[in-house]
Amino acid sequence: MRRGLIVLMLFVIFGGLMACAPVTAPTVAPAETEVVQTVIAVATRPPTPAATRAPSALPTNPAANAKRGGDFVEAVSADAASFHIYQTTDPASRTFQDKVYATGLWLRDPKTLQPIPGMAQSWTVSNDGRVYTFNLRQDIKWSDGTLLTAYDFEWTFMQANNAANKYPYITMFQNLASYTAKDDYVLEVTLKQAECVGMTTVDAITPLPKHIWSKYPWNDPTKNPEIMNPTVVSGSYKLKEWKQGDHATFVRNDSYYRGAPNFDSYMLRVVSNSATQLAMLKAGQLDMAPVSVTDYADAKKLDMLKEFAWDPAMPEWDYIGFNLRRPLLKDVEVRHALSYAIPRQTIADKILNGLAKPTFSTFAPSTWVFNPDVPHYDYNIETAKATLRQAGYKLDASGKLLDNTGKPWPKLKIVYNMGNKQREQIATTTQNELKKLGIDSEVSTIEFQAYLDFLHRAPFDYDLYVLGWRNAFDPYFTHQIWSEANIPTLNAGGYVNKDLEKLFEQSNRPPCDDQSRKKVFQQIQKTVSTDSPYVFLMYRTGYAFLNKRITPNDPTALGISYFPEQWYINK
Repeated sequence: MRRGLIVLMLFVIFGGLMACAPVTAPTVAPAETEVVQTVIAVATRPPTPAATRAPSALPTNPAANAKRGGDFVEAVSADAASFHIYQTTDPASRTFQDKVYATGLWLRDPKTLQPIPGMAQSWTVSNDGRVYTFNLRQDIKWSDGTLLTAYDFEWTFMQANNAANKYPYITMFQNLASYTAKDDYVLEVTLKQAECVGMTTVDAITPLPKHIWSKYPWNDPTKNPEIMNPTVVSGSYKLKEWKQGDHATFVRNDSYYRGAPNFDSYMLRVVSNSATQLAMLKAGQLDMAPVSVTDYADAKKLDMLKEFAWDPAMPEWDYIGFNLRRPLLKDVEVRHALSYAIPRQTIADKILNGLAKPTFSTFAPSTWVFNPDVPHYDYNIETAKATLRQAGYKLDASGKLLDNTGKPWPKLKIVYNMGNKQREQIATTTQNELKKLGIDSEVSTIEFQAYLDFLHRAPFDYDLYVLGWRNAFDPYFTHQIWSEANIPTLNAGGYVNKDLEKLFEQSNRPPCDDQSRKKVFQQIQKTVSTDSPYVFLMYRTGYAFLNKRITPNDPTALGISYFPEQWYINK
């Protein structure tokens, strides 16, 4: 499982449905969807309630009244690249892969967010915190009837950890000393150094069937048919057919270790246009589809749909990043002034249709380490102007801002990814507010994948950029977006603070008691908010729309898809 990974994710509302399986990596977004960067990790404490919309009423527990049968159809905005978990990096592929491959030595209790047994029925940790011993369930089978064992985990790890096989996330294994099958059902994982997020680090593998995959080349789909058409699987469904660019149909796997799913079949239909998705929902051709913020009000009016809402344990949050390579933006007072000039509440209410709340730091209020006592830069144009004056910047006779040498400010360049209506509105709102400070700017939009390349490559010709992240369950993993080592990829703006990096290191060192870690994370929030490498904008609430004929899981902080095999069709 790739829990501790910072990734780019195609976020199309139901991307917040958060199943127990992990979410992964970069993709090109269809024009109508919203793209956010995502952090995934492990919880040590459940989040505190956020001041957001009340969750929808809890339906009867599906497990108690589940009805077997029927076909479920979900729209996805992009097709998979392949079914090779260790070759793909896009979340669309992971959506398809999660249907056929079981994952997770441990899962997460949807109410407490604490670890519960998954493919392992129990585990122990050595006194020094380095050796994790997992006792696997002895009833997990591959779809051909072969027992799934610790040797499948060990063999898969050996292949993924082989540099020649070019696993994109091989750096996840840096603190793993060994991954060893002691016998069929005992897996021993040893860390090089004990760490507070050790449970995440050791749960690094989604096993592949050794007895099948070992016959074929690891990365060659022309010689390994399992890459594009897996026939021996361990997940809740088996692949029936995949018509690339159109749909994939999966049928129930009766041998799935958590119990066979209730649906006879599960179809993923590739529908890239959000308007088409909504129309198909309205026509009853889909049971579930992404509903964007833009389409939210229209979806609410449809009688055949039911909304499910929750306060996410991993809320997405949006920001405006500063390019700290620019001389003017190196001045922290300039960054503070620009932060005062952004109307967060208006953006949340008008652009996000009330489906977001203002935030001022790297951790949202729904996280267990949230610190409300950080600098707030509430919208106030006069305060923004005063902050600039105090920093030595003045207006000329025409109302244009001058730098501290008396020269006119250069025109700022604001960039965002093409096709994202919310980010377009954030960018233009920012442009209009900067005018009130005497600052000219221009707004540019770039196709998403090219946008990422533009942000990450010299000459870094931009000043402000609009993006988003998702909070980690364990806040430690957020260090990746502030790390100097991750410039210019995850840390596109080039922010460097060695003291901050030391605080993150401290947060991951034993002893790992929650109160001590919380104090460190609260200091981290103060440091980041004071430095203002971003204008922190808002965090998003979670919601999804389903056809009323479907009963999903009860909404919790994990959304409604934590045990999707329990969903059923009302009859």
